[in-house]
Amino acid sequence: MKTSASYTNLIPTAWSLRRPRALLVQKFRSKLFKRSARFLKAAIFNFVTLFGESTLLTFVKSNFIRACYGKDVDVTPVWFMRQAGRYLPVYRRIRKNHTLLEIIKKPELALKVVFEPIERFGFDAAIVFSDIILPLKAWGVSIKEEVGPVTKKPVRTPADVDSFDVHKIEEEGYILEQIRLIKKRRPELPVIGFTGAPFTLATYLIEGKYSRNFESTKSFFYESKVAWHKLLEKIERLVANHLKAQVGAGVDAVQIFDSWVGALSPFDFEEYVLEHVQSVLSSVKGVPRIYFGTCTAGLLSVLRKVEAEVISVDWRIRLKEAHSILGESFALQGNLDPSSLLAPTKLALRMAKRVLEDSRGVKGYIFNLGHGVPPNADPRVVSEVVKLVHSFRR
Repeated sequence: MKTSASYTNLIPTAWSLRRPRALLVQKFRSKLFKRSARFLKAAIFNFVTLFGESTLLTFVKSNFIRACYGKDVDVTPVWFMRQAGRYLPVYRRIRKNHTLLEIIKKPELALKVVFEPIERFGFDAAIVFSDIILPLKAWGVSIKEEVGPVTKKPVRTPADVDSFDVHKIEEEGYILEQIRLIKKRRPELPVIGFTGAPFTLATYLIEGKYSRNFESTKSFFYESKVAWHKLLEKIERLVANHLKAQVGAGVDAVQIFDSWVGALSPFDFEEYVLEHVQSVLSSVKGVPRIYFGTCTAGLLSVLRKVEAEVISVDWRIRLKEAHSILGESFALQGNLDPSSLLAPTKLALRMAKRVLEDSRGVKGYIFNLGHGVPPNADPRVVSEVVKLVHSFRR
């Protein structure tokens, strides 16, 4: 006869009831983990196949790329437009014996110029050493020392637009070789490719050189709207191909320089320019796209329509205000007044800190200037500003 104690052995324990379920959960988790691992492995393989191993390495390690996509960063990334320029001694020595175009066309010289600010200041990205007018050289635009881009025969009539052949392009192999050499030397360093935007390049073709008010350009698109759009369509094809070639050579981001777009009203920008900016930006895939212009505070509400990851703003608007207009869809870049680098170090640092404080709340943020480094900037001030940015915690 069994005792009551004996009967208790026939009653299943809580663990024995839960054990089959626990085993099922364990098996499910194991299968899920294996599938996730296979999916992740396939995703990494596809990414590397499409964009290269160095691009994956750059994304994982680069605060600059992560900030472009609005991801968390441990240090605020910083680079400067014209960071490789006349304020640096190595560049000045090279420029004594070579023109700007000669340096661009000789990758070994360009590399010295590109890496001087990287090694001296620790910038978080390098930018290709080139010029925005390069795609237009085959159309008669040249670089005049101390003047900038010039055109001997400016566009005056719709017939002039017809003379431009989109198949007549500047040879760009030296730019692509420069990119490959930069990536070979520093695979983890983000490299920014760039070009001029259709409007800004069109102003050089129409005005003949830089203009303060761009009256000839505006007269042309008011009076010859069809020819204007035809001109910008031709330019957009050139610059889109130029950008895609740079991406193919290994750049990790691209910037579109629309330096003079701030001369337009929001209405004119939307009617005469926006579609061409969109066309260029949409042609670039796989890397973050930065759109830069000066005096764009009045255009930001329209710029919400552009297909870019980053909007770069100048010093004429506060970052907080720009962020409130653009919203969370864009990372921001900027916007220290370049003239701050001419100030004594203590004052320059105070102005830089104001910009950094203003960036709080912006999800993706890259510290930069509102335009290029002035030729007479003090490298010691630049160095201290970069150190401040890297030490600042947002």
